[in-house]
Amino acid sequence: MPVTLAPMDNADFVTFAERAVAEYGDGMVAAGEWAQEEALQKARNVFEQLLPQGRLTEKNQLWVIKAQGRRIGELWIAERHAGVGKIAFILDIYIAPGERRLGYAKQSLQALESWARQVGCEEVRLHVFGRNGAARRLYEESGYGIASLTMAKPLPPA
Repeated sequence: MPVTLAPMDNADFVTFAERAVAEYGDGMVAAGEWAQEEALQKARNVFEQLLPQGRLTEKNQLWVIKAQGRRIGELWIAERHAGVGKIAFILDIYIAPGERRLGYAKQSLQALESWARQVGCEEVRLHVFGRNGAARRLYEESGYGIASLTMAKPLPPA
């Protein structure tokens, strides 16, 4: 069954924000960008900057991903402009653990791409943490390529 993208209501947004803020903070800790003790507050600050009016922030689309009428995930897109013109930037795509590996993420990307074409976007972009191999494979299989790459090498103490 294909997925559908439904706009978030206030309750959906609260559920999304709690999960996404915590997950983003954890990702930044794992990437070595932030210390654990500061991660949650820093993540909250980033979300407040990106979504100052919450789910009603202009140029942002916040959807609940549904399959067979039930909530299986969330998708957050920001409309931006870059050298190529208008782009849809994926800030968060989430599929609930019990719903993964069933094709829902790929279908969600296809639904997003259809929406992006309809609103005049010329490209879809995203960021993925380097250690997230499953997500990287999904994006590569869906036709996404590297637009920018940051690399790191941990140095042992001398």
